[in-house]
Amino acid sequence: MISTMVYQLMKNATIDEIEKAGLASHYAEHNRSLYPTDANGVPFTITYVATTGDYLADLSEDMAAEQKARAVYENLIDLTDDPDVIGPLLWLRQREIVHFQRFKELYDYYSQTKIEPR
Repeated sequence: MISTMVYQLMKNATIDEIEKAGLASHYAEHNRSLYPTDANGVPFTITYVATTGDYLADLSEDMAAEQKARAVYENLIDLTDDPDVIGPLLWLRQREIVHFQRFKELYDYYSQTKIEPR
């Protein structure tokens, strides 16, 4: 959804607007197409996403990821006053909260049972 929002915000931008927004190097390499990077331009990589096979460790990592995503959506909301951007960001933020709650329920369940990780 974030990629779609970025595309929609950039699709009619002029070259001058793109340059003023600091996106000239992105435009030079990708035009208005999306290329997943962090805020510093570091490309997305799956390299650091891992599982351990331990239910509690993996669920803890999942919960942390949901909280980090929630925080990013809140930061993005702080950076705009466009209701057409804020609305989807609020939805995404709430989705992260619900995901965290579901992972927490599983974490609590597994931490109270004698199920051994494989």
